[in-house]
Amino acid sequence: MADCHPSFIDYLGALNLTDTQEGKLRTSRDALLTRISSRFKDEGRGVPEYESQGSYAINTQNRPISDDFDLDHGVYLVHWGDNEPVAVDEAFRLVSEAVQGQTTIPLPHKDTCVRVQYKAAADGTPAHHIDLAIYRKKTDGSRLYAHRVSGWQPSDQKGFISHYKAKSNDQIRALVRLFKGWSDYQGTKGGEKMPSGFHFTVCILDCSALSPDRHDRAFVLTAEGIRDRLSAYRSGTGNPVRRPVIPKDNIFENYSPGRLDHLIKKLNEISIQGRRALNEGDPGAAQRIWRDLFGDRFQAPEPSDLSEAKKPWSAPAVIGTSGKAA
Repeated sequence: MADCHPSFIDYLGALNLTDTQEGKLRTSRDALLTRISSRFKDEGRGVPEYESQGSYAINTQNRPISDDFDLDHGVYLVHWGDNEPVAVDEAFRLVSEAVQGQTTIPLPHKDTCVRVQYKAAADGTPAHHIDLAIYRKKTDGSRLYAHRVSGWQPSDQKGFISHYKAKSNDQIRALVRLFKGWSDYQGTKGGEKMPSGFHFTVCILDCSALSPDRHDRAFVLTAEGIRDRLSAYRSGTGNPVRRPVIPKDNIFENYSPGRLDHLIKKLNEISIQGRRALNEGDPGAAQRIWRDLFGDRFQAPEPSDLSEAKKPWSAPAVIGTSGKAA
């Protein structure tokens, strides 16, 4: 039986952002936060507070196939009184006007955040964007998330990060990145939209089946656990997957039956093909099965190279030097 754990480690390395990309994200983020703070201070408003969120905050960021990499950051508005009625559109206006002009690309209309897009740089850095989620923070510490359609919604991003860190370990983190990388590649094949990294993170925290020193086995077992959980929910015999913190909503509530079925089918493909790879006696053949699931960033020897197909493959140096996100 082939042990492809070393190849999974190499694949994770291939998903790393380069040092230049990490630095560019930090520089772009910091420039935006400085711009917002200066604008609010100049207009006599309390300067917002800021918190990292998303994959950056939990160190599960990947370099996407499209190379349009991003960073999420929370902007917490603190200048309004707790009982002061404020329209969500006003919150979006304040942040949008503060960052307008930082780049030459007009701000796109988004319901969930203010997105600032950057063009590809002369130094070869691909295009990227910073998503600024807007919150209202009250004096008791409670937070409300601004959504253009749904209005102000209870939220606890800080609590989610704490929950993740309390339940996570190196393999959990690896699994989140593996599922995101797999999903990124599967999304290039068309069909229903694949889930977000947040969805996979919550599912993995609920359904992970760990296997020390064997990311390949843990990936298959965890995919089967998520598949079974979603299948039971889809048939009405199981509970939904809920956000572990406020508002504790069903994270798949807005999925159509077709989209949920598509995801379950994709997870079942991991089960079938992954077990083939785990039971394969030829390491090269096993690696090619995994490459079919993950795409070309998962390296495998070609079958014509008989000298290599009979021994574990060793990757060249991976892109980037840091396993940590920007």
